[in-house]
Amino acid sequence: MALTEDRNVDHYLDQQLRTYLVAADAHIYRGALVTINASGYAQPLVATGAENVFVGIAYEAVDATECADGAKSIRVFTVGDFLLPLSGITIGNIGDVIKATDDGTLTTNPLVGRFVGRAVDVPGPDQVLLRLITLEPIP
Repeated sequence: MALTEDRNVDHYLDQQLRTYLVAADAHIYRGALVTINASGYAQPLVATGAENVFVGIAYEAVDATECADGAKSIRVFTVGDFLLPLSGITIGNIGDVIKATDDGTLTTNPLVGRFVGRAVDVPGPDQVLLRLITLEPIP
């Protein structure tokens, strides 16, 4: 419905950390890539299924094994550049799409995995500076 009066709108200036409820029986390690499942709960990255949405990198570890959905929460980095291992990456890959095949494995192969961002630098052998791109459609 169209507005007929002023309204207050919450504005979040710092988008770096976001808190999500964790899925039942999930164990998310600090530094893990995190997706949200179809029910809206955080879990270690799942590379398949359109219903899973990449939201970032775990700021902390959370063990929700033997817990119900939403019994625990986790803080997740949602923006930024992160130095991560990526076997075989070269400076020729700067700017390339980076995908993940699980919560700790990255790839430059465009045919597999879930889109997680782009390579903004390759500071050393088998290292990528990954710029997170969250909540985006797979390119």
